[in-house]
Amino acid sequence: MTNTTRRRRLTALLGAACLVLAIPLSAAADPVSKPGGPFVPPAEGDPNRAAILSADDVERELLALERRSKGAMQLDVVGQSGEGRPLYMATIGTGDERVWVQGRIHGNEPYGPDAALAFLKTLVAGGQHASQVLSEVTFAVIPMYNPDGSEAYIRQDTVHRIDLNRDWGVDQDIFDQLNAVRVQRGQNPLPQSTFDNYTQLRAVESQAFWYAFAEFRPHYMVDIHHQGTYYAGDTDDMTTFSVGISLDELMLSSDQWDTVRRMGVLAADAAGRHGAVTPTRYPYINIPEGVVSAAMLNGPGPEGEYADWTPRGAMFFESRGGIGQKSRGYLVKQNVDALWAIVDAVADGSIDTVDADRWDDILPRGGFLSNQAKFGY
Repeated sequence: MTNTTRRRRLTALLGAACLVLAIPLSAAADPVSKPGGPFVPPAEGDPNRAAILSADDVERELLALERRSKGAMQLDVVGQSGEGRPLYMATIGTGDERVWVQGRIHGNEPYGPDAALAFLKTLVAGGQHASQVLSEVTFAVIPMYNPDGSEAYIRQDTVHRIDLNRDWGVDQDIFDQLNAVRVQRGQNPLPQSTFDNYTQLRAVESQAFWYAFAEFRPHYMVDIHHQGTYYAGDTDDMTTFSVGISLDELMLSSDQWDTVRRMGVLAADAAGRHGAVTPTRYPYINIPEGVVSAAMLNGPGPEGEYADWTPRGAMFFESRGGIGQKSRGYLVKQNVDALWAIVDAVADGSIDTVDADRWDDILPRGGFLSNQAKFGY
């Protein structure tokens, strides 16, 4: 969405919002969700970290894949973390469609690197399927966005202690659009001080990856996360995989809204084919300062510049909490299967034929599950 398009939509939203603002603020509903963001809660215990890839492990795997690819995969260091660790991005493919995949932006959500590396290994290994996809699609893969937080096993970076998925750029137009949407949804507008307190690409990791995004200009983005453990809707089943959209429909163009829902349908269908997986739809959130959110809104860069590029669709995956060796395999696999479903549909063009309205048919994520013993975890 260009700045001009966003301004046109903002004008329409503000006009509608003025009508709603006639309602006293005391009568406005509370926000639908007050997300702290996807995370593995401490209540679920300290995981067995022997099953979790370290920053050094990821580096070794990436270097090995680069050698094995014989030039097909390019490994770049796009910057350094706050503690001086390399920030790696692998690119592979020759196709016109461009897909961005990132993992472990939250350091205590560990299996994004596993899924990203498993996906890369299949691409590097070649074969008819991979070769066909690589002729249609070019990939940028960031297995470990937050290496410092990963080593410390904390959600944030270690220098500023800020959530890197709340650190991308939001300008005044986007903030005004957010408030117009909130008012239309019956929520209280946020005070201007909220905008003033946005971190705005403060961390060096955010800056490095924003410039990488601006250069790569992806059409599609997938961000791999973990959440706690929840029921699937009102059932007694445990959900192991949720698909999420990080922005309100009214923040997006109609094409973006349709595309991101199609991505979610494809991902949920693919993950759900595994017998151990019950996919769900992540609860409503609207966080323009998140990475894939700001990307879809053409948020500003570190120096106030603009990429003038917006992906057609960008979404996040959530694996259940309760990290450990026993369930590691299928928790990783469900992400890889979901990713491949989206990628295959992008490669052959069938993504535009998916029924976007089936998004509403995906079971909503249910209540928090504090006792996993009934499931043997």
